[in-house]
Amino acid sequence: MTKPISTRTDRATDLLLSRQQATDSLFQHETQQEFRETLLAGAAYRDAYTDLQWTRRQAKGNWAIRTLGFGLRKSFRKGCSSITFDQQSFEQARAAVPANSLVVLAPTHRSMMDFLVCSYLCFAHPELKISIPYIAADLQIGGLPLLGWFLKQAHAFYLKRGQGGPDPELNKTIRQLVQDQQTLEIFIEGTRSRSRQCMPPKRGLLRALQQTGVTSTLLPITISYDRLPEESALIRELKGGPKPLMQIKPLLKWMAELAKGEIQIGRVHLACGEPVLLDSESDVHAVSFAIMHQLQSKYVVTTFHLGAFLRHHPHTGYDLKSLTDLIRERGGTVLESPLDASQVDQLTERSYRNQWLHLFFPELLALYPDHPVILHYIQANSFAPLAQAIEPEPAHNERLMALLHSLFQPLSEAYQKVIEIAHQQSGLPYPCARTFVAQHPECFLPKVEAALNHLTEVEVLVKSADKKQYECGPEWHKQLEFYSVPLWDLAPALKT
Repeated sequence: MTKPISTRTDRATDLLLSRQQATDSLFQHETQQEFRETLLAGAAYRDAYTDLQWTRRQAKGNWAIRTLGFGLRKSFRKGCSSITFDQQSFEQARAAVPANSLVVLAPTHRSMMDFLVCSYLCFAHPELKISIPYIAADLQIGGLPLLGWFLKQAHAFYLKRGQGGPDPELNKTIRQLVQDQQTLEIFIEGTRSRSRQCMPPKRGLLRALQQTGVTSTLLPITISYDRLPEESALIRELKGGPKPLMQIKPLLKWMAELAKGEIQIGRVHLACGEPVLLDSESDVHAVSFAIMHQLQSKYVVTTFHLGAFLRHHPHTGYDLKSLTDLIRERGGTVLESPLDASQVDQLTERSYRNQWLHLFFPELLALYPDHPVILHYIQANSFAPLAQAIEPEPAHNERLMALLHSLFQPLSEAYQKVIEIAHQQSGLPYPCARTFVAQHPECFLPKVEAALNHLTEVEVLVKSADKKQYECGPEWHKQLEFYSVPLWDLAPALKT
């Protein structure tokens, strides 16, 4: 039986070092032949029961959960071609949970639908022996008229984000749930990722769990979507738009559109990573990265995502089959999708590639083993240990170079544009990356965020005293030429 990953203090250093070494281990992916897909819901799902019969037949769930399950079954049929889950990965993870350990689900956070789909899985498949979880949700949701109350009846509990310290009320709630031996669900990334990029982990809930003195076993669950239900709203944010406040009217409108089939999101797939142990001796920092490691390594990509990339980058020389093969060689999993990628715009496609971009970090390091931009980017975005770079055959070298150029060009563009504007105006008249992108929409927000984070770390730029803009820092004149050169002008060819 697989044992949960231990993350006590003496293993923390090893875990962090593994993220910086490009050749120490392979991604823990299943091969495509071993991959398991069990239908959970969606248009492709069929059984012998009406929605009401199915809801009443489920073994557990109060009136609110059954009402939610009834509505979701209908909505998923209208809005999703299929929702599948890797049943064996869940069974293996559940079997590895030690006796008397608290079970905590830790899914990725890409959509509002994340809150629903894990509970639906536990409701529909009690044989997994994972109780319907109590879900940590943002207090904004709890404040919504009627809906906040209803979701509380369906096992939501609410927390304030950005407290910067212990929340006595939250700690009290968690202690009570732990005492009652309830299964919990937490989102370790905090807020939703607007770009599908893995977010730096938050540790407040992990510390609150640790302070209960009860051993917890966290089950990392990666939820991969063809399209996100709220994709258009998230893309507006990626263009520099403000993050909207949670309001009842837009949320109800979104739910109604999903239920009526006006939002088509294609495939959804859930996979469970190896359990991660949290006890009184665990290093919470190491626990958080171990969870993110499992979440990132369980990402799947679909033919829809790859088709969108190839539509905008036909010059790479790859077609759908050869690109699929390349991803599988690196331990990735590619699923078939019924969606047509011909109408996907470039900005949206840049968010899709974050589901498979990390598989090519080893090749990027092979090109730039000492480049500070690349080292900073990979260290901030690689949670799974990096696979050893696959040495390309000489005949494929040019094609692979073209692929890498296309994949990582937005990063180079972000640095060049930031430096260009700062050079023209002796600084950046913007308080943050979001306002910068609002004026320069050709840049991709996550890459501008990465650029500003790194350039301020190395003091090429510094925040002004009033925090309203960036000024040229003490390293500006020394480093200007280096950071203004396109990355590809500094890269040697891969060995042939």
